[in-house]
Amino acid sequence: DARGINCRLGSKGIIAETHFDMSRNFILILQGQKRYILAHPDQCKGMELYPNGHPSARHSSVNWSSPDSWFADGNDNFRGAQVNEVVLQAGDGLYLPTYWFHFIVSLNMNYQCN
Repeated sequence: DARGINCRLGSKGIIAETHFDMSRNFILILQGQKRYILAHPDQCKGMELYPNGHPSARHSSVNWSSPDSWFADGNDNFRGAQVNEVVLQAGDGLYLPTYWFHFIVSLNMNYQCN
């Protein structure tokens, strides 16, 4: 499945909500910085995904931008989720395997291709 290259511009504070993709990805940061929070697919239960059939079924129902909401009623599994954090800057690359969860925050004006 050849999809080609996608390039994205981002400004400070822009986020991509926690989700997984059904294909692998390689991200190259050409300018600026992005913060990635990553979780292995075995953390699926802790990600509090929307149910199958929901329009956002590949996304976490937890608002990762609001720590006050992380342990609200109904997010009991999220408490045990294990994640890794990395900040990518110009020249850095990240291989993101299929089904890995990722939450992305633009730390400043940035440009990436994947």
